[in-house]
Amino acid sequence: MKRLNISLLWLYCFFLAPNGFAEPVELVTEQGHRVVANLLTGTNDANPVIILHGFLQTREFPTVNRLAISLNDSGYTVLNPSLSLGINNRKQSLSCEAIHTHSLDMDASELALWIAWLNKKTSRPVTLIAHSAGGPVVLKYLEEHNAKQVNHAVLISLSYYAESQTTNENKSHAQKALVAIRKKTNPLDTYSLNYCKKYPTFAKSFLSYYNWNKEKTSLVVNKFNKIISIVIGTDDKRIDGDWKKQLQSRHNNVVKIDGANHFFDQAHEFDLTDAVESILKDKTAR
Repeated sequence: MKRLNISLLWLYCFFLAPNGFAEPVELVTEQGHRVVANLLTGTNDANPVIILHGFLQTREFPTVNRLAISLNDSGYTVLNPSLSLGINNRKQSLSCEAIHTHSLDMDASELALWIAWLNKKTSRPVTLIAHSAGGPVVLKYLEEHNAKQVNHAVLISLSYYAESQTTNENKSHAQKALVAIRKKTNPLDTYSLNYCKKYPTFAKSFLSYYNWNKEKTSLVVNKFNKIISIVIGTDDKRIDGDWKKQLQSRHNNVVKIDGANHFFDQAHEFDLTDAVESILKDKTAR
């Protein structure tokens, strides 16, 4: 019955949330970009939650949107932002072939803005949840801010850049970007990044993502291991098997969901919600 109610609520909120349950929030970044989010006000006194989408997506991406609504149904206050990716009031996912002016530094800076806003609004530390390539954004924030204003982070389908078995980056592109920077230039050029075979961007912007390779990602996870939980699906084909084994062997707070893929769709959306709620209930404000 609970799962049926969650599904019905998701359908209800999908159509009515913009004028009903979800409060639109707009902020302005240091770069002058207008960034937007949905705020779902909860009924319990738990720490508020920010849920961050994956690579080039928006807050409407099904994995994060379903989770936001389900957690709010359980009483949590949830903020579900879309990163600007250099575009004011961005409402659509960005294509690989678009000119990408954003960087991981910009993404983390926007996340910091949302954390500060939600922390001030609720007077409570914030729990971060990120899907896929949203994970490195959270890790970049933690590295720079040392978890200020953050209670815990849940990284779902955590991925990394730089020559993963399931992505398109290669060393020649990194070398091309490094040569440009050594020449004190930052040209617009075409690279490969994540699932994008053709990704037009600037050298520094490309390297801001590419440099978050397996070693770098693991290093920062290790540093903040006490406040990080990781959720992975055993049937996730977008994350290589060695990475999943490494996460399970090196980190204590790893939750496996049998049969789930990278997006935890179909029946596994409920398993993901249950796993995340279990993690949240175990964590208290620091």
